[in-house]
Amino acid sequence: MARVTFLSVACLAALSGCGEGDEDVALKTFALSFAAKVGDEPFSCTTTFDGVGTTRSAVKPLDFRMYVYDVRLVRDDGSEEPLSLEQDGSWQRGKVAFLDFEDGTGTCETGSPETRTEIVGTAPAGDYAGVRFNLGLPPEMNHLDAATAPAPLNIPGMWWSWKGGYKFVRLDLISTMNPTYFFHLGGTKCEGTVSEGFSCAADNVADVRLDGVDPGSSTIVFDIASFYAESDLDHQVDGMTDRTSGCMSFEGDPECPPVFKALGMGFDGASPSASQTAFRVE
Repeated sequence: MARVTFLSVACLAALSGCGEGDEDVALKTFALSFAAKVGDEPFSCTTTFDGVGTTRSAVKPLDFRMYVYDVRLVRDDGSEEPLSLEQDGSWQRGKVAFLDFEDGTGTCETGSPETRTEIVGTAPAGDYAGVRFNLGLPPEMNHLDAATAPAPLNIPGMWWSWKGGYKFVRLDLISTMNPTYFFHLGGTKCEGTVSEGFSCAADNVADVRLDGVDPGSSTIVFDIASFYAESDLDHQVDGMTDRTSGCMSFEGDPECPPVFKALGMGFDGASPSASQTAFRVE
């Protein structure tokens, strides 16, 4: 569950020169809890999950990590307050937070034992009823060099190349018929140079809004079963129209439309779906 502590920021006349009548500014520290599940089962690198996707495939996790940025708390009237992230030097930097659900055990043997399932920051005190965030990275941070970038942008497994940028989401599985089945979300149709910079015609950043969130007690769940509900995880590639099992976000990939839809996004120029189905609130 998310933990909440309080910070009071007083307007002290001796230090700030505030006059009489100025109101104190009260901030809260929020720790937004995240979890990964497959249906109702907690995500685990040592578990086989049955019945996933259109073919009811049996899947085992290999990796699951993601970047989130521009987190906002939403009031009842729809107004938003930015969550000022704690700068911990490891998981959060600027407006970017990194979430890591794998723990390096079982079939996630190429991962690391450290996990991260919360986003910590401060916002004005008040009643909030929702959360909004972007799944991905801001364009200006998407083409750094992971070899020299500061944490959490220094993770080689989350980086494609200078031109391609980062993998915003990495969800790798073993399915019944595929030894690897990938979902790598990232910007595509990217052009530019190292010296002049890069830009991507398809940023592929998901705008996620969740209602009914109590930032002090709710958990934001990414449900892999819901995410893959319309996907065939046992699909066999033909080496011509489809070269990789899963979706790498590149145009023309026949396995991308259903997972983009699950994130509320349109794929390859299509209109966004009405709502996302991958995240829910518990």
